[in-house]
Amino acid sequence: MKFYLFSLITLAVTCLSCQKKNTPIDTNEAHISLNGVWNFKTANNIAENEILAGKSQWDTLAVPSNWDTRKRYSEYVGKGYYKRSFSVPSEWENKQIRIHFDAVYQTSKVWVNGTLLGEHFDGYLPFEYNISDIVSFDKPNEVVVMADNTYKRGAWWPWGGISREVTIKANNDVRILRQHISAIPDFDTKEVQFSIKYVLENNSSKSTKIMLQPSVEGIPNIDAVETKVPAGVTEHEASISFTRKLSDVKLWHYESPNLYTLQSTLLIDGVTNDVANDRFGIRKFEVKGDQFFLNNKPERLNGVNRVHDHPKYGNTEPDVLVEKDMKDIISLGCRFSRLMHAPLAKNILEFCDENGFLLVEEIPVWGDDDEQSHPNNPITKKWMKDLINRDYNHPSVVAWSVGNELRGKGPKWGKQHLTEDQYNYVNETIDYVSTLDSTRLKTYVSNTSYQGGEIGKEPYEKVDFLCVNSYGHALKILDKVRTRFPGKPIFF
Repeated sequence: MKFYLFSLITLAVTCLSCQKKNTPIDTNEAHISLNGVWNFKTANNIAENEILAGKSQWDTLAVPSNWDTRKRYSEYVGKGYYKRSFSVPSEWENKQIRIHFDAVYQTSKVWVNGTLLGEHFDGYLPFEYNISDIVSFDKPNEVVVMADNTYKRGAWWPWGGISREVTIKANNDVRILRQHISAIPDFDTKEVQFSIKYVLENNSSKSTKIMLQPSVEGIPNIDAVETKVPAGVTEHEASISFTRKLSDVKLWHYESPNLYTLQSTLLIDGVTNDVANDRFGIRKFEVKGDQFFLNNKPERLNGVNRVHDHPKYGNTEPDVLVEKDMKDIISLGCRFSRLMHAPLAKNILEFCDENGFLLVEEIPVWGDDDEQSHPNNPITKKWMKDLINRDYNHPSVVAWSVGNELRGKGPKWGKQHLTEDQYNYVNETIDYVSTLDSTRLKTYVSNTSYQGGEIGKEPYEKVDFLCVNSYGHALKILDKVRTRFPGKPIFF
């Protein structure tokens, strides 16, 4: 299986067309993009210290991209090293400075100026390191990244490399780490229940009293939140809840995807210290009996998969490709899908928010040999938590899935069912998801429910709806699943 790209120039143009300008997104957070051409080399047989010492020859590769799209690396599996220099402006000297990666597949290590910052094991979700005490302000800094795509799961290509954007960020000592807003209409009381949860970080050596002032255009008079953030705390929580009349807001629906923006200002002694902006929608997606309801109206929804494999772009897909594919899918009458078996890229999520497409998001736990499909697994819990933290505010995301097509190796096809470990993994992870997000539906995608699956062997009680993958004989399969597991919606 080979994936060719005509030249590095094409790769660089593709990469640069997707990157954002070096301008602040939020009032008190500055950004420097590290997208562009990096030094690159494959190094399965070269010692790590030789790589870090810069003793070997380097090629070049665009970031973000995947090395598999280059002819010379199209079948390479293993460790790839990236290197580049960057400068930090002197006015950042009293800031908290971080290097942020939107995604690196799969296992990664990061060094800045020779210091190992850490190791990360997840190919699709963001991570960052604080480099405030490492960077130099009077000379260029060097970052080295190791990406290893040896770990493979599922029926898609393990695209290697730095596949999403890389950014240097600067904040004040106290910042809004994230804000989660839910806006759920109650069609009996004719009200909307709003809830905002803040997670705050304090990198200073003293406890700090702050005020959070949320604002949403079109939803006036939201109260401020006061809290004291202890010194050195990375996740301090604060929250606020309020209601508004249903008649005063516009609902998000696939036919009218109305979006609002929550802007929250963090003030210390009346001075703005940080600002966070997140879009959201007001909608209710739920199950009643064996039907889906969106905004209190029954729905029969269709969808297809869209796997993030492209011979030219790998899984670093430009906006133009995402927009074309999603418009094609919508033109077929599709409005609801688990598009992919791994966390989706930001441009897909943003398109679905803006154009009205309902999503089930899933972590990549798949098949009869997935080593992660066992209970009490900190790796899958971290994947699930990171996914929900990143995508909580997207109105297009209406459900979470904890895995796909788990099954034992023993019985032949037609008799397969989950192992005890897999069954317990699904049930435990669904319980865990409920602690992270109580506003969305939960499911698991099965191809054993119509084979050896039965209540007690198939996760039925805890899922909000059944997801079934079939490979022919769909109507017969539907009859089997509905007979064995009655009373819940089934989505093929």
